[in-house]
Amino acid sequence: MKKVSFLLSIIVLTLTLVNCKPAAEDRYKMHENAKRISDSIGRVIDAAMAEVAIQPKTPADTAKTK
Repeated sequence: MKKVSFLLSIIVLTLTLVNCKPAAEDRYKMHENAKRISDSIGRVIDAAMAEVAIQPKTPADTAKTK
């Protein structure tokens, strides 16, 4: 009986490890997509910030206003 339970536990563990492999690949793809989306959002935010950025005044600009 011990041999049968041992063999069953080995089979179950083997099947569990084999079934986890696609999940690891899916996890890799999920992280890859998250990074791509995060970079895309970062570029949009950077572009919006650059669009409304206040440029510092140069000495030539201050001379024109006087």
